[in-house]
Amino acid sequence: MVRAWAGGFGYAKVGANYGPSLLATKEAKARGYHQILWLYGKSGECTEAGASNFFVVWKTREGKTQIVTAPLDDRVILAGVTRRSVLTLARERLADEVEVVERKYTIDEVMEASAEGRLIESFASGTAYFVCPISVIHHRGRDIQIPAGKAGEGALLTLRLKNWLIDIKYGREEHPWGVVVPEEH
Repeated sequence: MVRAWAGGFGYAKVGANYGPSLLATKEAKARGYHQILWLYGKSGECTEAGASNFFVVWKTREGKTQIVTAPLDDRVILAGVTRRSVLTLARERLADEVEVVERKYTIDEVMEASAEGRLIESFASGTAYFVCPISVIHHRGRDIQIPAGKAGEGALLTLRLKNWLIDIKYGREEHPWGVVVPEEH
């Protein structure tokens, strides 16, 4: 199955991006998984997890920690506000710890990083899932186990990003993105 393609509507929030994915999601759930990781093209480029943006956190072979997500250049994925917020906060607040990379990357690279012990964590971000850790990817009969912290808690970097966004969203942190409107009594 194909969710989106270059020249299509993958970049837009329209029903054409979500309706066709429902059957694939139903099949995944029947197998015990929560969502689909959409791969694009012959090389299996990672694009989205369900209708959410997909991120991996890994170490490069040189030892540098990276947050990697698909680029927007071919308009296959949605340039959502949650994606943009995650990337902005990571660049602003984690610059000393991680490099934020927007590039095409494949499921084979994810599998290789896992096999070499370099896969640190993975998460999806979007309107429905907000920021959600991913603990396993099943690909061609093999489970890729992803460190995700204690049950229900998520991985540390994912949790930091999620909590920063929650604090901004609920006005617990003053931030240009959040405007607190006092209740009238």
